[in-house]
Amino acid sequence: TKAKYEAAHKLASEMFVKASAEAGYSNTTKITCKPNWTCNGGSEMDPKLKMGITTDTDFIEGFLNGVRHVGPQEFFIRECACPSNWEANGWTTMAERNGFDLRDLTSKDFWDLNEEDLIFRDIDGGVVFKKVAFMAPMTAEDTFLINIAKFKAHMMGITGAVKNLQGITGRKFHQYCGGIFDIFKSYDKRYHQFFHSDYIDRIKELHERHVAAGIPRWETVPIGGRMGGGLFMEQWVQRMMDSYSVTPTGINMVEGIYGMDGNGFGTGPYDGDAKTYMSNKVIFGKDAFRVDIIAHWLAGHEPGNFGLFHIGIERGLSNVLDPRDIPVYLWKDGKAKKIKLDKLKRTPLVTNYLTLGNEERHEEKYHLVNEPFDYSAWKGLGRVNPVDNPSIRALGTNAQDKVVMELSVPEEGNVYVDILDRHGDVVWRMDAPGLEPGKHEVVWDGFSQPGLYNVYVKGMTWDASREMVIYT
Repeated sequence: TKAKYEAAHKLASEMFVKASAEAGYSNTTKITCKPNWTCNGGSEMDPKLKMGITTDTDFIEGFLNGVRHVGPQEFFIRECACPSNWEANGWTTMAERNGFDLRDLTSKDFWDLNEEDLIFRDIDGGVVFKKVAFMAPMTAEDTFLINIAKFKAHMMGITGAVKNLQGITGRKFHQYCGGIFDIFKSYDKRYHQFFHSDYIDRIKELHERHVAAGIPRWETVPIGGRMGGGLFMEQWVQRMMDSYSVTPTGINMVEGIYGMDGNGFGTGPYDGDAKTYMSNKVIFGKDAFRVDIIAHWLAGHEPGNFGLFHIGIERGLSNVLDPRDIPVYLWKDGKAKKIKLDKLKRTPLVTNYLTLGNEERHEEKYHLVNEPFDYSAWKGLGRVNPVDNPSIRALGTNAQDKVVMELSVPEEGNVYVDILDRHGDVVWRMDAPGLEPGKHEVVWDGFSQPGLYNVYVKGMTWDASREMVIYT
């Protein structure tokens, strides 16, 4: 428990830096957090299985307190699933001892809550929704959302950062994992105003189009029940994209201290049980789609086989599909070191995602979705990290009082950074061979004295410079 707390606290204190009043977020910003605190069985469930079902409590507590150490003081945790389990799992107690605002805003319908308890957002171009209700203060203007999903299998594949955001919405707005059903027949009429009257027809039309376009496994049918199949997945993805389109996130994470295979709730292929693995990894980034693509790959799957990533591109919410097009870094002691994707250790997690076959003959219910995918046919979607002009600028200082800078690189190549003091002497130098284009974080770990400094950065065909005045 202590080790997990301290590791998370350290990570947060490195990721979040103190900046000047003109940059970044104010310390009055409300920090919102969405863990994956789904239903995780009763007291009779094996505790080892529970470790792989929900986001680790010690990690959340340590991480949020690490952020608090930097400056922000108001923290809000929101979760839609099983509020009746919160006390037994220790989540209520954890929130109370830290002063985190944890409220149940999904047990009641919107008309039984106070007006300020929900934030309604119009969905421009929505397929399913006209409007979505979010648990306040989620999506409010003065907030920064820390989205911490769990590294585990699920019938949607790997239930990563994108899907985790499903759970920040209000009652009846998030319940779309349960199969194909007509809300106009099953929901109270007071909810009907928020849905397009023809959404089922839209879903069927889009499903047929995507089957014809060749989205892998999209032609599958439910096996052994009403849940599953390509049409079901089309409905879930479109509903999720509607909500995601109006959800600004600050940082997206997948906590994988322990990972789990199976259906996401402890059921799996081992005499009916899932398995928990000490995967010991945390995946994070600013873009939820990129985080999830890498998470799927690390779980032994081929991301191009998942319709979520295709439809995210189609709807303008993502621009990448191939995990090898995403720069990946190892984070250690506040520094990010670029690494080849294939060098990372994978933890295969079998899933019950879109089983191929029919009732008589089909693949194993729990399987890897690792069929080879031809990414070359899906290229040309835009540069992953577009940067037109090279630059370098100071962002602030981290918890160790080290200067953190943002380096913008327009093209791949060897990059050199020199920092000179006011006498013109080089006081720090960094070499970064084969640096990817895009924006990168640089930590000046040799800083010791305030003063006037000049920073020079040079690539193979370009250079840039900036003068910095650093105070204590």
